[in-house]
Amino acid sequence: ADVMPRLFESPNPYPAALSELWMGDHLEGLDELRDVYLKRAKQLGVMTQGARWFTDKMPLNEMHMGLIGLVFPQAPLLHVIRHPLDIMVSAMSNIFTHGAFAGSTLESAARHLATSADMVQHYRDQMSLNYRTVRYEDMVDDQEATVRGVFDFIGAPFEPDVLSFQNNARYARTASYQQVTERLYDRSRYRYRHYLDHLKPAIPILEPLIEKLGYAI
Repeated sequence: ADVMPRLFESPNPYPAALSELWMGDHLEGLDELRDVYLKRAKQLGVMTQGARWFTDKMPLNEMHMGLIGLVFPQAPLLHVIRHPLDIMVSAMSNIFTHGAFAGSTLESAARHLATSADMVQHYRDQMSLNYRTVRYEDMVDDQEATVRGVFDFIGAPFEPDVLSFQNNARYARTASYQQVTERLYDRSRYRYRHYLDHLKPAIPILEPLIEKLGYAI
Protein backbone atom coordinates (compact mmCIF):
# COMPACT_ATOMS: atom_id res chain seq x y z
CA ALA A 1 0.00 0.00 0.00
CA ASP A 2 2.86 2.40 0.77
CA VAL A 3 4.31 2.10 -2.75
CA MET A 4 0.98 2.64 -4.49
CA PRO A 5 1.11 6.45 -4.99
CA ARG A 6 4.60 6.22 -6.48
CA LEU A 7 3.77 3.17 -8.58
CA PHE A 8 0.63 4.77 -10.00
CA GLU A 9 2.09 8.29 -10.16
CA SER A 10 -0.83 9.41 -8.07
CA PRO A 11 -1.08 12.52 -5.89
CA ASN A 12 -3.39 10.55 -3.60
CA PRO A 13 -2.37 8.19 -0.81
CA TYR A 14 -3.74 4.68 -0.46
CA PRO A 15 -6.62 3.83 -0.76
CA ALA A 16 -7.60 6.82 -2.92
CA ALA A 17 -4.69 6.02 -5.26
CA LEU A 18 -6.61 2.93 -6.37
CA SER A 19 -8.75 5.26 -8.48
CA GLU A 20 -5.80 5.40 -10.90
CA LEU A 21 -6.60 1.82 -11.93
CA TRP A 22 -9.46 3.19 -13.99
CA MET A 23 -7.06 5.33 -16.02
CA GLY A 24 -5.62 3.86 -19.22
CA ASP A 25 -2.01 4.22 -18.14
CA HIS A 26 -2.51 1.97 -15.13
CA LEU A 27 -4.71 -0.83 -16.39
CA GLU A 28 -1.97 -3.27 -15.33
CA GLY A 29 -1.70 -1.72 -11.88
CA LEU A 30 -2.91 -4.78 -9.99
CA ASP A 31 -0.30 -6.93 -11.71
CA GLU A 32 2.36 -4.40 -10.73
CA LEU A 33 1.20 -4.43 -7.11
CA ARG A 34 1.22 -8.23 -7.10
CA ASP A 35 4.79 -8.27 -8.45
CA VAL A 36 5.96 -5.78 -5.81
CA TYR A 37 4.40 -7.83 -3.01
CA LEU A 38 5.77 -11.18 -4.21
CA LYS A 39 9.23 -9.71 -4.74
CA ARG A 40 9.24 -8.44 -1.17
CA ALA A 41 7.98 -11.78 0.16
CA LYS A 42 10.80 -13.53 -1.68
CA GLN A 43 13.36 -11.10 -0.24
CA LEU A 44 12.07 -11.87 3.26
CA GLY A 45 12.53 -15.59 2.68
CA VAL A 46 8.90 -16.60 3.13
CA MET A 47 8.67 -18.12 -0.35
CA THR A 48 10.45 -21.42 -0.86
CA GLN A 49 11.12 -23.07 -4.20
CA GLY A 50 8.19 -25.18 -5.31
CA ALA A 51 5.95 -24.22 -2.39
CA ARG A 52 2.31 -23.71 -3.28
CA TRP A 53 1.40 -21.61 -0.26
CA PHE A 54 2.78 -19.14 2.20
CA THR A 55 0.86 -17.37 4.93
CA ASP A 56 0.70 -13.63 5.56
CA LYS A 57 -0.45 -13.13 9.15
CA MET A 58 0.29 -9.43 9.36
CA PRO A 59 -1.88 -7.82 12.05
CA LEU A 60 -4.69 -5.69 10.63
CA ASN A 61 -4.72 -7.49 7.28
CA GLU A 62 -8.50 -7.41 7.53
CA MET A 63 -8.37 -3.64 7.08
CA HIS A 64 -6.90 -4.23 3.62
CA MET A 65 -9.14 -7.11 2.61
CA GLY A 66 -10.45 -5.16 -0.36
CA LEU A 67 -6.96 -4.59 -1.73
CA ILE A 68 -5.97 -8.20 -1.06
CA GLY A 69 -9.07 -9.38 -2.89
CA LEU A 70 -8.19 -7.23 -5.90
CA VAL A 71 -4.52 -8.21 -6.09
CA PHE A 72 -4.99 -11.90 -5.20
CA PRO A 73 -8.59 -12.74 -6.14
CA GLN A 74 -8.04 -16.50 -5.77
CA ALA A 75 -6.18 -16.34 -2.46
CA PRO A 76 -8.02 -18.03 0.43
CA LEU A 77 -8.71 -15.51 3.18
CA LEU A 78 -8.87 -17.03 6.65
CA HIS A 79 -10.32 -14.68 9.24
CA VAL A 80 -9.87 -15.87 12.83
CA ILE A 81 -12.53 -14.53 15.18
CA ARG A 82 -13.01 -14.89 18.91
CA HIS A 83 -15.13 -13.32 21.62
CA PRO A 84 -14.60 -9.55 21.28
CA LEU A 85 -14.18 -9.11 25.03
CA ASP A 86 -11.42 -11.73 25.06
CA ILE A 87 -9.74 -9.66 22.36
CA MET A 88 -9.97 -6.63 24.64
CA VAL A 89 -8.31 -8.54 27.48
CA SER A 90 -5.52 -9.57 25.13
CA ALA A 91 -5.13 -6.05 23.74
CA MET A 92 -4.89 -4.53 27.19
CA SER A 93 -2.36 -7.17 28.25
CA ASN A 94 0.14 -6.22 25.55
CA ILE A 95 1.72 -3.09 24.14
CA PHE A 96 0.85 -2.86 20.45
CA THR A 97 2.55 -0.27 18.29
CA HIS A 98 0.68 -0.99 15.06
CA GLY A 99 -2.78 0.26 14.17
CA ALA A 100 -1.98 3.91 14.97
CA PHE A 101 -1.84 2.92 18.65
CA ALA A 102 -5.55 2.08 18.54
CA GLY A 103 -5.03 -0.20 21.54
CA SER A 104 -3.69 2.50 23.84
CA THR A 105 -7.01 2.71 25.71
CA LEU A 106 -9.83 0.24 26.21
CA GLU A 107 -12.38 2.43 24.46
CA SER A 108 -10.16 3.09 21.43
CA ALA A 109 -9.37 -0.62 21.12
CA ALA A 110 -13.09 -1.44 21.23
CA ARG A 111 -13.92 1.17 18.59
CA HIS A 112 -11.09 -0.10 16.41
CA LEU A 113 -12.36 -3.68 16.63
CA ALA A 114 -15.94 -2.65 15.86
CA THR A 115 -14.82 -0.55 12.89
CA SER A 116 -12.62 -3.36 11.57
CA ALA A 117 -15.57 -5.74 11.72
CA ASP A 118 -17.71 -3.24 9.81
CA MET A 119 -15.04 -2.95 7.13
CA VAL A 120 -14.79 -6.72 6.76
CA GLN A 121 -18.56 -6.93 6.33
CA HIS A 122 -18.45 -4.14 3.75
CA TYR A 123 -15.80 -5.94 1.71
CA ARG A 124 -17.74 -9.19 1.91
CA ASP A 125 -20.92 -7.46 0.77
CA GLN A 126 -19.26 -5.68 -2.16
CA MET A 127 -16.73 -8.24 -3.41
CA SER A 128 -16.54 -11.92 -4.27
CA LEU A 129 -13.92 -12.98 -1.75
CA ASN A 130 -12.56 -16.46 -1.16
CA TYR A 131 -13.29 -16.01 2.53
CA ARG A 132 -13.79 -18.25 5.55
CA THR A 133 -14.07 -17.49 9.25
CA VAL A 134 -12.30 -19.68 11.78
CA ARG A 135 -13.69 -19.42 15.29
CA TYR A 136 -11.03 -19.53 18.00
CA GLU A 137 -13.33 -21.35 20.39
CA ASP A 138 -13.99 -24.05 17.78
CA MET A 139 -10.26 -24.56 17.41
CA VAL A 140 -9.92 -25.06 21.15
CA ASP A 141 -12.94 -27.39 21.34
CA ASP A 142 -11.99 -29.58 18.37
CA GLN A 143 -8.62 -28.73 16.92
CA GLU A 144 -8.42 -31.48 14.33
CA ALA A 145 -11.89 -30.96 12.88
CA THR A 146 -11.34 -27.20 12.63
CA VAL A 147 -7.92 -27.58 11.02
CA ARG A 148 -9.23 -30.17 8.58
CA GLY A 149 -11.90 -27.66 7.58
CA VAL A 150 -9.18 -25.10 6.87
CA PHE A 151 -7.24 -27.55 4.70
CA ASP A 152 -10.40 -28.44 2.79
CA PHE A 153 -11.10 -24.76 2.24
CA ILE A 154 -7.69 -23.98 0.77
CA GLY A 155 -7.69 -27.18 -1.28
CA ALA A 156 -4.65 -28.80 0.30
CA PRO A 157 -4.21 -32.32 1.73
CA PHE A 158 -4.38 -32.51 5.51
CA GLU A 159 -1.01 -32.75 7.28
CA PRO A 160 -1.30 -34.26 10.78
CA ASP A 161 1.97 -32.64 11.90
CA VAL A 162 0.29 -29.23 12.03
CA LEU A 163 -1.66 -30.39 15.08
CA SER A 164 1.64 -30.54 16.98
CA PHE A 165 2.65 -26.96 16.22
CA GLN A 166 4.44 -26.73 19.56
CA ASN A 167 7.19 -28.94 18.11
CA ASN A 168 8.09 -26.33 15.49
CA ALA A 169 11.49 -24.90 16.40
CA ARG A 170 10.89 -21.68 14.46
CA TYR A 171 10.73 -18.57 16.66
CA ALA A 172 7.41 -16.74 16.43
CA ARG A 173 7.87 -12.97 16.34
CA THR A 174 4.48 -12.24 17.87
CA ALA A 175 3.05 -11.41 21.28
CA SER A 176 2.16 -15.10 21.61
CA TYR A 177 5.74 -16.28 21.10
CA GLN A 178 5.67 -18.24 24.37
CA GLN A 179 2.20 -19.72 23.98
CA VAL A 180 2.98 -21.28 20.59
CA THR A 181 5.62 -23.45 22.27
CA GLU A 182 2.86 -25.10 24.34
CA ARG A 183 0.24 -27.61 23.36
CA LEU A 184 -3.18 -26.18 22.55
CA TYR A 185 -4.87 -25.07 25.78
CA ASP A 186 -8.21 -23.56 26.77
CA ARG A 187 -7.28 -21.25 29.63
CA SER A 188 -7.64 -18.14 27.44
CA ARG A 189 -11.15 -18.99 26.30
CA TYR A 190 -13.68 -16.59 27.84
CA ARG A 191 -10.98 -15.14 30.06
CA TYR A 192 -12.90 -11.85 29.90
CA ARG A 193 -15.33 -13.16 32.53
CA HIS A 194 -12.72 -12.46 35.21
CA TYR A 195 -12.48 -8.81 34.12
CA LEU A 196 -16.08 -7.80 33.42
CA ASP A 197 -15.99 -4.86 35.83
CA HIS A 198 -12.90 -3.48 34.09
CA LEU A 199 -14.38 -4.07 30.64
CA LYS A 200 -17.61 -2.15 31.27
CA PRO A 201 -16.58 0.89 29.13
CA ALA A 202 -16.09 -1.39 26.11
CA ILE A 203 -19.31 -3.37 26.38
CA PRO A 204 -21.70 -0.78 24.85
CA ILE A 205 -19.29 -0.31 21.94
CA LEU A 206 -18.91 -4.03 21.27
CA GLU A 207 -22.35 -5.33 22.18
CA PRO A 208 -23.70 -5.23 18.58
CA LEU A 209 -20.63 -7.11 17.32
CA ILE A 210 -20.82 -9.65 20.16
CA GLU A 211 -24.42 -10.40 19.24
CA LYS A 212 -23.71 -10.49 15.50
CA LEU A 213 -20.93 -13.04 15.95
CA GLY A 214 -23.20 -15.25 18.04
CA TYR A 215 -21.55 -14.68 21.40
CA ALA A 216 -23.04 -13.66 24.74
CA ILE A 217 -21.72 -11.72 27.71
